[in-house]
Amino acid sequence: MSQAFEISYWWEHLSKPGYCVEMVDATRVFISLNYFLSIYEEEFVINVQEHDACFDLRPDLSTIFEDIPVVLKQLTTDTKSPVEFDFFEQGTAVGILIERQGDKIMISFETTPGSGEKFQFLPNTGIPVTSDEFIGEWLQFVLVVLDALVDLQPDIVNDESYQEYPTRLYNIESSK
Repeated sequence: MSQAFEISYWWEHLSKPGYCVEMVDATRVFISLNYFLSIYEEEFVINVQEHDACFDLRPDLSTIFEDIPVVLKQLTTDTKSPVEFDFFEQGTAVGILIERQGDKIMISFETTPGSGEKFQFLPNTGIPVTSDEFIGEWLQFVLVVLDALVDLQPDIVNDESYQEYPTRLYNIESSK
């Protein structure tokens, strides 16, 4: 039986590395993510039943990266109102609205005329998936990205911002 919710992803070395913006007020884990995104060509696809939303890791993952633990934590219990992943970059402009009731999560997409053409077909009505699928797929995806950051910069494991990020994810996993 296939899953109703799945995140697939890939990346490969760019033939010529991109530009990595120097950041002053960012955490080390976020700076490492941006370094990773400057040397890899990449995408990830969120599949909700028969609907595929295809995003580029740069810039789309970087716009929600710091919000992922916050949103997933909110989804460990029933929500009173939707929580959102907001992909706000030009050419994307998509919101993923998520509500949890019991062991079900309802997912809908919020697009505007400014959203990329590839997103215009996404439904704005709730699609049900299990909370285990939704949270589990996000955790798996983000932990693989964190592993890639460690592969590039092994000393990041000593940084407090890095240590905090997977700890928050593991806490979510144990309370989902």
